Amino acid sequence: MNDKDATSGFFYKAMMLFAILLTISCESDEEHLEPLPYQVLVGIQATTTITFEEGLQGLMDQGNMTEEEIAPYRKKLDMASMRTRRYDAHVVTYHTTDPNGHPVVASGVVYYPKTGKPRGVIEAVSLNKTKYECPSKQLANFSLMQGMAGFIVIVSDMIGAGATDDMVFPYYYHDNAAKVCADLRLAATELVRNVYGRSMPAWTLISGYSLAASEAWALARYYHKHPELGVNVNQVWIGGGAYQPIDVLDHQLRTLTAEYVSAPSVYYSVNHYDSLGLDLREMFRGELREHYEEWCTGNMALADVSQKLGPDISQYMNLDFFKDDNEDYLRLRASIERFTIPNDWVPTCDVHIYHGRNDTYVPIACSDKLVAYLRSVGTAVDYVVTETGHLENGLTMASDLAELLYK
Repeated sequence: MNDKDATSGFFYKAMMLFAILLTISCESDEEHLEPLPYQVLVGIQATTTITFEEGLQGLMDQGNMTEEEIAPYRKKLDMASMRTRRYDAHVVTYHTTDPNGHPVVASGVVYYPKTGKPRGVIEAVSLNKTKYECPSKQLANFSLMQGMAGFIVIVSDMIGAGATDDMVFPYYYHDNAAKVCADLRLAATELVRNVYGRSMPAWTLISGYSLAASEAWALARYYHKHPELGVNVNQVWIGGGAYQPIDVLDHQLRTLTAEYVSAPSVYYSVNHYDSLGLDLREMFRGELREHYEEWCTGNMALADVSQKLGPDISQYMNLDFFKDDNEDYLRLRASIERFTIPNDWVPTCDVHIYHGRNDTYVPIACSDKLVAYLRSVGTAVDYVVTETGHLENGLTMASDLAELLYK
């Protein structure tokens, strides 16, 4: 064989190999499902393309992080994103209900990888409870980064943002949060069929951190309690969550310290949705007493509220309100106590729980209690305790998850 023939043969084999690999990776002809009328999905409001670089920049912007701070985690994220660096981001509206069971049209985002067959689904509960930073308004966000390894990512604005911007955020209404997220998955299933001609992959991972951790845990429980939905959850990743919100309240009242000022917004929410009729001006003091309608309704980021008020609870809360002889306080407490997610189910999926030993936002006891229950019923739980604070622990969980998804 002469050099020309050898070169021609090599080129032919290379092209054949490339075609085979392309067929394996894309699998574009596997399904061609016919469109069906929408049942849960109301409509697709907008569609745009989001890149890995935009998602990473969005993560840095939202976390006020520098390149130096993101460097230890960037390699894992970069490796994960090698599978898919571009996504279709569909802003959708869909039917669901509010905490009192009233029908509403909510919004969220369905991210679909532009290359190849999706490897599975990630239902990421957004930790952002600020109206102007909800997923549909900040498409390049933390939730997207989790799926940049070729997964469909589904993330709701939740009640109180996006299409329900005129409503109050329902903090810790876990059952409602679970339904709002599950309904978005139903809407996403209709979108994937009608836009891409595919069925929704069965492989599902649920994730959530901080305020979203307990909502993600509630979503996993919801699917367990509703097998008729046919959702196969095989992994749950949660961290830094207040799975027992009453424990957070007691911890803050005992220490008179809250580095992350979420409690006033929680009280505002509970007073609204449980119709407690409390005069919040009797509960708050100082600047908060004058501005709680603005600061506790999602119009200001909780991080900004925390910076404005400081960690000393006595400076903005009327401690006389939180006494056992105050009937208003006891009614508020009763509402918060029922937000604990019931230990009435035994997960059959892999469970990963993260918490920082030096977490000053949510006491580690919240995760300790959940893990103790899971182990008592024989659930294999991967409990990662870092020697860090709340934010650093969240980055550890995110990078570990990215490394798993790359495999």
